[in-house]
Amino acid sequence: MRAESIKSRPFCPPVPVESTRATSQAFCAVACEQAGGSVGLGEAMCASQSELRRLSAQLLTIQECERQRIATDLHDGLGQSLTLIRLALEDVTGLLATNALSEAEASLQQLKSKVQDAFGELRRVAMDLRPSTLDDLGILATLSWFFREFEGACSSIKIEKHLLVQESNIPVPLKITIFRILQEAVSNIVKHAQSDHIRVSLMKTGDVLHLSVEDNGQGFDPAGQDNYCPLDKGLGLVSMKERAKFSGGTYQIESAIGKGTRILVSWSCG
Repeated sequence: MRAESIKSRPFCPPVPVESTRATSQAFCAVACEQAGGSVGLGEAMCASQSELRRLSAQLLTIQECERQRIATDLHDGLGQSLTLIRLALEDVTGLLATNALSEAEASLQQLKSKVQDAFGELRRVAMDLRPSTLDDLGILATLSWFFREFEGACSSIKIEKHLLVQESNIPVPLKITIFRILQEAVSNIVKHAQSDHIRVSLMKTGDVLHLSVEDNGQGFDPAGQDNYCPLDKGLGLVSMKERAKFSGGTYQIESAIGKGTRILVSWSCG
């Protein structure tokens, strides 16, 4: 397998592409001058600026894709439930106006289930944004909930779980990071891997916490992912990298065509 390892480095917040493009050449020129004309150092700084612009564009796209996903969830799920409730209430109003009390009562009874469906949809959206169990019960309970939800929705894919760590051994700031990386990794597998088996491992060795997500799918060539990668898959990989680096971890992806993919994120908790 070929491997790509990205060491943790300070996170650079998204910078509008247009604002960096206009100043990049001037920045490189000044850098070269201050470096005493060192071409190598100037080229390295220019390369860093180019990487910053590329990453900024990708992060902005990730943000817009997430907004679109949330908007679609609200419109197609909660929005439809509320529309049905409104229509049912209008029907009840009409029945009451004609003094059809028994029919109105029956419609109100049916309306209860529609309201319950709306609350269920609202809880689903809220849990997807930030699981309440993460704050109330911890990361291990949240992962167990996530696995149950996934197995109910994707029965054709088996998840093998190895949660070999105590709740107290996981720093609080890392809990949401672990959940989001796992969520993104599993989503990528479902969309692209053509896999029927996922293995998730969370364990602590010494002072290092390890999260591993691997599948038996079609795999890909990590060396070629910068040249061509489906947009949503590429954004998923970038999102996981940046979450790992932003939280002080290291990110590694191993894959080969026809041999599946393994993502490993590690944090020093000493």
